[in-house]
Amino acid sequence: MSELTHLTHRLANAVGDYRTAASVTVDQLAHPVDVIEGDLPVSRLELLFRSPHVQCVAVREDDERTGLITRRRFDAAMSGRLGFGRAILSRRESRELTDFAPLVVRPDAPVSEVAVRAMERRDERRYDDVLVLGEVWQAVSAADLVRSLSTQLAVRSLHDPLTGLPHRSMFWHLLGRRCAAVVGTPQRVVVAVADLRGFAQTNAVLGQAGGDAVLAAVGHALRGALPELWDVARLDGDEFAVAVTVPGAADERQADVIAGEVVRAVHLALAEPPAGLDARVWPVVDVAGACSGAGAADPDRLVGLAQARLRSSKVAAAASS
Repeated sequence: MSELTHLTHRLANAVGDYRTAASVTVDQLAHPVDVIEGDLPVSRLELLFRSPHVQCVAVREDDERTGLITRRRFDAAMSGRLGFGRAILSRRESRELTDFAPLVVRPDAPVSEVAVRAMERRDERRYDDVLVLGEVWQAVSAADLVRSLSTQLAVRSLHDPLTGLPHRSMFWHLLGRRCAAVVGTPQRVVVAVADLRGFAQTNAVLGQAGGDAVLAAVGHALRGALPELWDVARLDGDEFAVAVTVPGAADERQADVIAGEVVRAVHLALAEPPAGLDARVWPVVDVAGACSGAGAADPDRLVGLAQARLRSSKVAAAASS
C-alpha cells in the first residue's frame, strides 16, 4: 500500500469523510465528564476513578471556581511519598487534589486553536484533559486534540485550500486506484474535464478576491450536485475534473453515450449560479469526457483524451461564434 493510500485510509477512519475534516470544533471530540463538589471526600472520589473509563473529574466550588482532577494527578496523590498517600488523603476533601487553573474552552472553539493552547501549557500539565463548558460539562483529551489536528493538517495537504476539493496529485492518486480496480472486469472509468470559459476576464473584472469566490462557488456546486462516490477535483487554475466508475458498456458507442451522461451531469451541476452569487459573473463552462476501454484504464490517457476533446470543442465553439 502506498503512503498516500495509507494516509487516505487513516483519514477516512479518523473523520469518516476527510472532505469535511478541515473545520472541527472541540465539542465534536469532547465527552461528558462527572462533576463533583469540592468538599466530596477523597474516599468517595476514589470510587469514581475505579472505572477505567473515567480519565478526569470536574470540580465545582461555591465561589464559581472550576477545577479538574485528572487520573494522572489522582493516582500520583494516592500513591504519595513512600506509598502513604491513600491513608493520609482518604478523609480529606477532593478540592485538595484539584487543579483550579485548568484549560477551559467554549464548545465551539476550533480544535486547531485548543490544541495549540494545550501544548503551550507547562510540561507537567501539557497532556492534561481540557474542560469544555456548556449546558453539559465535557472534557477532551490532549491525545484526541493532537490526533484531530494532525488529521486536519493532512487533509489540507491533500486538498486545494480555495475550493476544498482534492488537488491534482490527489486526483491522480484516486483515479489511479479506480483504473486499477477495473482491470479484468466489465467496468469502465469515465473522466470529465471542465474549464471556465474566459475566466481571465472574470478575474480582470472582479479582481483576485472576486475570482476566488467564483472558483470556490464552482467547487461547492460540483461537490453538492454530483453523487458522493464520484471524485471531484480542481486540477489547476480554472480547470476541474470528475472521475467515476461505471458498469460495463456493450460497445464503444455505448461507452461514448455513458461518457456523455457524465458530461451532462457536470454541465447541469454548473448550469445556474448558487444563491447569493450574481448570475452575470457566473462563468460559461466547457466540459468534455472520455471513457476507458473494457477491463483496462490508464489515468494519463483518460485525462489527456478528455483534455484534447475539451480543446477541440472550444476551438469549434470559437469558430462558430
